Amino acid sequence: MGTTNTGLPKNYRVKSGVIRTSLYPNESISSWLIRAALDCGTEPIIFTGFYWDKWRLWTLDLDRGFEPIAPQIYADITELSLNRQIDLTCHSLYSVLKPINGEQTLLKGQAKWVLPRSSRNRSYRSGQPYCAYCLEETPYLRNEWRLAWHFGCLKHRALLETKCPHCGEPYQPHLLSADKRQLNHCHHCGKRLSVAGEKLTKVEKEALMLLDEVFKTDSGYYFQQQVNAQAYFAILRYFINLIRRAAMVKTSHAIARFVEQLGISQTALCQTKTALAFEVLPVEERKHLIVNAVKILQMPRETLIQAIKQSGITQKAFAFETYPIELETFFKHALKGKTVTRKASLRSSKNSSVLSLNRQWERLKRQLQIAV
Repeated sequence: MGTTNTGLPKNYRVKSGVIRTSLYPNESISSWLIRAALDCGTEPIIFTGFYWDKWRLWTLDLDRGFEPIAPQIYADITELSLNRQIDLTCHSLYSVLKPINGEQTLLKGQAKWVLPRSSRNRSYRSGQPYCAYCLEETPYLRNEWRLAWHFGCLKHRALLETKCPHCGEPYQPHLLSADKRQLNHCHHCGKRLSVAGEKLTKVEKEALMLLDEVFKTDSGYYFQQQVNAQAYFAILRYFINLIRRAAMVKTSHAIARFVEQLGISQTALCQTKTALAFEVLPVEERKHLIVNAVKILQMPRETLIQAIKQSGITQKAFAFETYPIELETFFKHALKGKTVTRKASLRSSKNSSVLSLNRQWERLKRQLQIAV
C-alpha cells in the first residue's frame, strides 16, 4: 500500500478532488479528518490507515500538526479535497500557539497551554473537551477547546465537558462508527450529547474574554504594565503556580501571607489533587486557578508592592521557580532573606503527610484510568 514517505514524495492513493468536506474557520485538524471519514462512509481509523498506513495517526496528537510527523500530509489533504481548497497548515495548534509557545508545541510530551491527549494506543485517557450547545448547532471540534485556559464556551456561557453525560465515557469522536455521521454523538453508547452542564459566572466569563483578547491582539496588561502575549502568558503561568503553592502550604508560610494580602483567602483556594502540570488538571481546577491568576494580574502595581512589603515575603520565596524577567522590578521590593537548608526530617514528614499521599493516589488513579 502506498504511503507518504521519503521514498514516495507523492502518495499514489491520493486522487484529486475525492473529498468534498468543507473546513470551518477555527476547526481542529482531527475534527476535519473525522468528518471527512464519516462523509466518505467509513471510520476515521480506516480512513487515515488507507491513505497514510505508515503511521498509526490516531495514536498521535494530530491537532498539534503534521510538522513532526510528515509535513507532506498537508499537501496530500489539499490534493484530496475538492478544488484543492483545504489547507490545514494554519489550523495546527503549532501555528495557533506559535506566538506564545515558539517551537515548543511540536515537541513530544507536554506542550504549554495544550490540553494533552494522554493516549493509550488509539484511546484517550482524557476526553476531548466540548460544548454541547456548539455541537448541537454545528457539529465540529473547535481549536480553542484544546487550549488550556479555555475552560468554557463564551458564546453559550457553559463550562466545557469531557465526558458523555449518559454513559460517563470520555468523549472520543475519532472512535465513532461509520453509521454515526455527526460529531455530537458518543462513540460508546451512541446517544446524542445532550445540552447540559454548568454555566459560567460573570467573573469566569470576563477572565476568559480577557485572555482571548490578549491572545488575539498580542497585547495585555499585568499590574498596569503592557507586554506582548508571550510575556503575558508566561507571567500568568507563574502566578498560577504561585497560587497552587499557596494553597498547599501552612497559613504562616510567606507565600500564603502574600496571597492573603492580595485579598485572596487561602481557604478559598482550590487544592489541586495532583502536582501534575496545569494542562493535565481537570477543567474545574483549571478554571479556579485561571480566575484567581487573572484577578491578581489586574491589580494596580501599588497593591502588589504593598502586599509584598506587608507579607514579609522574601525574594527567595518568589524564586520557587524561575519567574519571568518582567517581574524582577516588583520582586525587588521583597526582603532578601537568608538561604535556609531544608532538613531531611522535614522532607520525610512532608512525604508522609496526608496531602502528599492523596496526591500520589490521585496520580496513580490517573495512570491506571480508575474512575473516581
